Amino acid sequence: MELPHVQKIYEKLSKKYDDLQIIAVEINDDREGADKFIEENGLTFIFAAADREFVKEKFNTAYYPNTFIIGRDSRIKQHHVGFRDGQEETLERELLTELDSAGL
Repeated sequence: MELPHVQKIYEKLSKKYDDLQIIAVEINDDREGADKFIEENGLTFIFAAADREFVKEKFNTAYYPNTFIIGRDSRIKQHHVGFRDGQEETLERELLTELDSAGL
């Protein structure tokens, strides 16, 4: 499960980069279950709900989870499908690369 790892990265990097935003898009039809998961895991970044077909069409993906790193220029810088243990290190490195290249 990637979101607890993302939370740790968010907590670490948001101390230095106070404008870092992480937005998770929930496509599960079980909103109550999602809220419980968020609370149980202490997730503090932004969550949005979206229709599965909307996400599939707009982001051209049918597999989950997906992780996108979007730069200040609104362009996708990195895209990962799925999540494996250890991938959080890659994600953090890519975020740092993007944040540092933005001159912050």
